[in-house]
Amino acid sequence: MSIAPTWSEFKTYCAEIGPGRGRPARPVQCPICDGDRVWFNGWRRVLITLMLDGQPHRPGEWVALQRVRCARRACRRGWTLRPAWLYPHRSLEPDLAEAAALTYLLDAQATYTSVAAAFGCSWVTVWRWVGWIGVLVTPAALVARAARLQARGGDPAMLPRAVAASARARSAARARLVLQAAQVLVALALLHRAQPEPPADPSPLRWWLVTEFLAFRRIAWLTRPAAPRR
Repeated sequence: MSIAPTWSEFKTYCAEIGPGRGRPARPVQCPICDGDRVWFNGWRRVLITLMLDGQPHRPGEWVALQRVRCARRACRRGWTLRPAWLYPHRSLEPDLAEAAALTYLLDAQATYTSVAAAFGCSWVTVWRWVGWIGVLVTPAALVARAARLQARGGDPAMLPRAVAASARARSAARARLVLQAAQVLVALALLHRAQPEPPADPSPLRWWLVTEFLAFRRIAWLTRPAAPRR
């Protein structure tokens, strides 16, 4: 089970970044048009739950996120500067989803209800997390990427062939999805471990999601938004 940012890192961000405190570094370039002038453009405030020292934690105060905007008139696109441990459009962060899913998948006694109670969410949320992870990416593609980085970094034999949670599934389709969720998480761990330089984020799921977002602006929605977000 992965451990999210240490308490000190999280506290340092909240103490140093926000209105009346300080700002993160100003981007030197717009990621949309490559313009070289970016303005600060106010703040966003979010309530989040993430894993701190192996336990779910929800800060009592809102976390401040700096908004910025491209100064080029033809662009003027805005975006939010997030710390590496914060994923877009989530209140319950991916490291929490990862930890809860692993608990459900690997513990023979776990149920959606018991996992939800341990992680401070609803059982439906845990059920959704498992299904979402199962279709997030093809495990074989992750293993192949790991093998390209390290000769022994991506061995398909390391993917689980069965998990305790499959026996609790109410249909054959759900049992296959549950198994694939476990394979995705193992494959992500293999890819995370195969990196030439160890990632700063110890959560393989969040590390991969944030990498995909920064590289391709791709957001892995848990549920689709009611309307397009700009």
